Amino acid sequence: MRSLGVITLISVVATTAAPSMQPAQGSPLTTRKSAEAFAACFAKDQDRRSASWWFVPKDGGGTFSNLGASRAGKAYFLVISDRGERREITIDDAAPGSAPLEGVDQCL
Repeated sequence: MRSLGVITLISVVATTAAPSMQPAQGSPLTTRKSAEAFAACFAKDQDRRSASWWFVPKDGGGTFSNLGASRAGKAYFLVISDRGERREITIDDAAPGSAPLEGVDQCL
């Protein structure tokens, strides 16, 4: 019985000491389109796909998401940032093959 307790303790220590995997952040995508042109293209693409979305504009870009939509699956966040001659597009938490990823591909 004592050996079972020791093995359990060693297992717990090994599990907590092991490094955890951090989700990989993809490098930002870039486009030469203006932030407004990219946002308009993405919104039109999402409408065509009947996908839920909202947009919060900011100076030189903005954020798209589907957070809070009742029929949407996992929430994604797409950030458009103006970087002078190019715009950086960062998308987090979008499922592979999802409408947001396909929309980004269409609008770059």
